[in-house]
Formats: sequence, structure tokens, C-alpha cells
Amino acid sequence: PARYNEATLIKAMEESGIGRPSTYAATVSTILSREYVDRDGKAIKPTALGEVVTQLMKEQFPEIVDTDFTAHMEQQLDSVEHGKDDWVHVLDEFYGGFAQTLARAEQNMEKVTVPEVETDEVCELCGRRMVIKTGRFGKFLACPGYPECKNTKKIVDETAGKCPECGSKLIGRKGKSGKKFYGCSGYPNCKFVAWDEP
Repeated sequence: PARYNEATLIKAMEESGIGRPSTYAATVSTILSREYVDRDGKAIKPTALGEVVTQLMKEQFPEIVDTDFTAHMEQQLDSVEHGKDDWVHVLDEFYGGFAQTLARAEQNMEKVTVPEVETDEVCELCGRRMVIKTGRFGKFLACPGYPECKNTKKIVDETAGKCPECGSKLIGRKGKSGKKFYGCSGYPNCKFVAWDEP
């Protein structure tokens, strides 16, 4: 099947009874900002981190990631809102089983690592091929020889395009929302920006 885009993902959530119109945009924004998914043109595709987290959730919390559970929970919250159900009862019913599942997961889970992707970039300090790692501030290049070699670099997406204003290279970057744009490598002297791939 074709990959979801933001609109088809929201439509699938609506059809499954997951979330509310007020939470759809926040959900999409969260999975993008946490880098569980990445934009591929208009489509969104899972990242290595997203796949690892999804597998972990399926193994340790199968009841929680089940769409029927989520839809049922939404119905119960609606019942609370309309005064048909007591919120203490709903939370107690949920939390009893969840607390046991969480305790079991804490015992069973080992440290999860995201698979590293080897690149063609060569470490100038030791000659090894650098790998893509994910840190607090996003992806970066790192030498696989750590801790002996601690070389790291920013990932720079230099496109074949040239800046129409000054002739410098255009560099692919991501904004705060996760949307990709292309800016002049001559910044701050040249402030050219384009949202479409050159």
C-alpha cells in the first residue's frame, strides 16, 4: 500500500475512532518532532527510531497499541464527559492492568539501540567510514571507533543547486516543524531560502 501522508493518516485515525479533531495535528506534529517518522515528499515514512519504538511497544504493551483499545478508551472518556460514567472508575479500570504491564516491561526491557547507517564519509582522524547517529539535537555523523576516536560532524545536505542570488551552494535543512527547506551556504551574508527542491 502507498505510504500515509498527513491527510490520509488523519483520515485513518478518524475511521478507527482514534483521537479527536483537536488532537490530530498535535499527534502528527509529535511523531515528526520525535523523529519516529520523516517526510518523503508528501508521504511520511518511519525512521529507524520509529521502527524500533513501534516494535518495542508491540512487544511490551500490546493492549495499549491496539486500535480497538484506543477507540474504546475514547468512548469511555466521552461517557465521562456526558456524565454517564465516573472518571475515577474509568481510570481505576485502566490503571490496574497498565501498572502491571509497566512493571513487567521495566523488568523485561533491555537497552534499545537504533541501527546505525554507514555513510561514504570518511573520518579524517582515523580513516573509518562514519555512521549516522541520533542525539538530543537530531542526526549527526560520528566515527564508529568511539571511544578511541571521538570525531563527529554535522550532517550537511548539499544539493546540486546553486543559490540564484550569490551562486553559492544550497544546503538542505529542517525547520522547527520538521519541514525541509533549502538555504544558501553563504548565510548570513546571503539570506536566500527556498521550500521546493532546486
